[in-house]
Amino acid sequence: MFKKCCSSRSEKNYKIHHSPRPIKLSDEMDSVIKKLLWYTPNIDSYQSSKNELISDKIYDEFSFSYIIGQMGMKEGQDVKWLWTRDVISDDEWKFFEGKICTNCQKIIISKYSTFSKVNALLTAIRNSIAHGHFSIIDDYFIGFNKKRTTTEPEDLKKAVIKIKPKLLLKALDQLTSPIGKEKLLAYAFKNVGYKVTEPKNRSRDFDLCLEKNGKKYAVEIKSYKGQTYLHPEHFMRFLKRAEEEVPDYEKILLIDTSRVTKAVRALESDIKGFRIIDINQVKQLLGREPVDILAK
Repeated sequence: MFKKCCSSRSEKNYKIHHSPRPIKLSDEMDSVIKKLLWYTPNIDSYQSSKNELISDKIYDEFSFSYIIGQMGMKEGQDVKWLWTRDVISDDEWKFFEGKICTNCQKIIISKYSTFSKVNALLTAIRNSIAHGHFSIIDDYFIGFNKKRTTTEPEDLKKAVIKIKPKLLLKALDQLTSPIGKEKLLAYAFKNVGYKVTEPKNRSRDFDLCLEKNGKKYAVEIKSYKGQTYLHPEHFMRFLKRAEEEVPDYEKILLIDTSRVTKAVRALESDIKGFRIIDINQVKQLLGREPVDILAK
């Protein structure tokens, strides 16, 4: 159940109209605001880069949960999602105007039918900064996002965001790093009860080593861009290496961009201690109610 504030409220007053103008920020916070305005992934900015973990619907729920978790927030308690056509009530909007609690982070936001959750959040933050409808209180950002319309007498209230922006950027940096996918999947497997060991040497070690209920798994994560289906040559090298280095581990090839042909499934069933996890199963692991896909 969403709560507008925590049980240990520490109230601070603020003004949404910047004074002095331009707004005076520390060097660190000035850098934070510029990053949120121009450089976060998949926003409407020429400087913004694309990232599949932010935009791809297969990662939607888990990418958002990962970021919120890294920020020290709980989705049900600290985040309230509204349907695309819904607006924030006047009561909730006014609750955050003029004063905020600096002991908790809160987000109220409308969904976008074409955006992932992370995309919707980053876009709402970007818009509130671009429109000047924000303020900084200590290490907190408070921003409001309205949508202009020609059919309504007032702009539609679509987002209120009260967060510690440095925590958001830190989580985004982890998720969008070259090893972001490995970190997200490690988080997902931990979420369904696995002990996860990440590699010390990423050029030599397997992407993840898992353990649960006495069973051990060596996991290699692969993306075969442009390949709709997986073929035998894609996994034989991994299989040979794993058999030599960790013969007592079950070998898992996890692919999130391709599906497996019947011929490959037939070959897989003939190889002891080897499994292929394809895009359909990855969706189950990363869903709203995560499934232990290795328990099957």
